[in-house]
Amino acid sequence: MIRGIEASRSGMAVEQLRTDVLADNIANMNTSGFKRATATSVEFDRMLIHRMGDPTDPRSQEVGTLGNGSRVDQVVVDERQGDIYETGRALDLALEGPGWFLAQRPDGSLYRTRNGAFRQMADGTITTAEGYRVLMEAPGGLVPLVVPGVEPTFQADGTILADGMPIGRLALADAAPETRLHSRRLEASNVDLAKEMTDLIVTLRAYQVNQRALRVQDETLARAVTEIGKV
Repeated sequence: MIRGIEASRSGMAVEQLRTDVLADNIANMNTSGFKRATATSVEFDRMLIHRMGDPTDPRSQEVGTLGNGSRVDQVVVDERQGDIYETGRALDLALEGPGWFLAQRPDGSLYRTRNGAFRQMADGTITTAEGYRVLMEAPGGLVPLVVPGVEPTFQADGTILADGMPIGRLALADAAPETRLHSRRLEASNVDLAKEMTDLIVTLRAYQVNQRALRVQDETLARAVTEIGKV
């Protein structure tokens, strides 16, 4: 009985996390470059059950296997390409193909994003929507992209131009030879609202099933304690 309660509890925990992931997908369906995620689950290792040893019983003591519920295996990011649409804004960039824009957080760590809605600060520093400094490739490594006094333009291979002159190449992570940069465009999220809502309904139903099973087992255990004990 206690094992059944634990199996139901673990099932509810899995569906709760899956609901959180789906809710995050739906909340970011209008975020440029957002990639939907999926929570996958696996079954806990099964237990092999044996009867208590009885030397007078010639039958096999093995009863069978017992499930122990489920657990979240991993949250997988779906990196499929989103639709690319035109904005007309010079600092809006979209990647077609694999790859991520690279930026630098205030603590110096690297930040990867597909959201190319960049901004130019008063000193010419190009930043992401979150305010992190966009990076470019330089002979000494990666450096912040700073273009004072002029709005930069970008070519398909990532080359950065200032007043028509190349000043470097935009830093990209995990890009492939076929990756192309689109200027004055953004990549939409790859979230399909109809699919997310369908998955959310299925997840909520699975949560309710585990919830009912937990309630039935709890009621049965309560009766065993309060009624059978009186006999």
